[in-house]
Amino acid sequence: MSGGREVIMAPASGFCGGVAAAVKKVLNVAQNRQCGHIFLEGELVHNGAVNERLWALGMRLLRRDSVVCGGDTIIVRAHGISPGRRLYLENFGCKIVDCTCPLVRRIARTIEANKCKKIILLGDRDHAEIEGLCGYSGNICVCGNLAELAQYIDAVRYNYKDNVNICKNKNPDPGETCDWVIICQSTLDIDFLKAASILCKKKHFPAKIFDTICPATKARQLGLEALKNCDAAIVVGGFHSANTRRLFEKIGAWGSRVFWVEGVAQAAALDLASYKKIGIAAGASTPRDVLQQIFDEISKK
Repeated sequence: MSGGREVIMAPASGFCGGVAAAVKKVLNVAQNRQCGHIFLEGELVHNGAVNERLWALGMRLLRRDSVVCGGDTIIVRAHGISPGRRLYLENFGCKIVDCTCPLVRRIARTIEANKCKKIILLGDRDHAEIEGLCGYSGNICVCGNLAELAQYIDAVRYNYKDNVNICKNKNPDPGETCDWVIICQSTLDIDFLKAASILCKKKHFPAKIFDTICPATKARQLGLEALKNCDAAIVVGGFHSANTRRLFEKIGAWGSRVFWVEGVAQAAALDLASYKKIGIAAGASTPRDVLQQIFDEISKK
């Protein structure tokens, strides 16, 4: 506390387990490199501070015009890639280091286990994770919000003669006989999943729902409750980070004043003179040291 101001940190802020493991693995690769270049198959995580550190170590993004040799290394990002993309990378004949988050792998296995069914994937269709997951089945419809899901369900019901019992069985067991399953992006808003479940029940749409939201994502979203009594909140994370954006949106939905910053310089430039109680939350790809620096900066203002 400084000058009568209170600064509090939301629980479970900073690196999640998957991001921490990916960064550690990549730094280990850089440290033990003997020859060749290290290419990143897309940004390892959506955080500027992390990526700048990797660029400083000589890593580079894999691009269409990149020249890759047998002694090089390609890093698969934490968001994962499609099977087709993996085969493409393997054709370079170089070392592949897979940093895919274990929870994203679990979602991919869930899709593979249900690829004979119609899959509704809840998430951001332009996100790297969704792009990779869509490669595990040719029968996926991505719904980015509740309105899109409702539209899809209505279209399905319109194309079936029996508008009440969509499944072949009149009294179906959704876990065994339904043609539809719903699977989530790992960083999905937990309220979106709840609303999707309610919508399916309301419309008698018997899809089996898999809650594949990452526990770290849930912990961060639920941890925002600690900031509800703050005069303002600062969300720390990359501007391309899906889970950080959800934190920002959830706080903004309360009507609270909320700022989104990526680093210490941006936080230091904020005009916070009129706020007595400030909360700080951070996405899963935000380094703990950056978060601590911002906390210290705001506390001394």
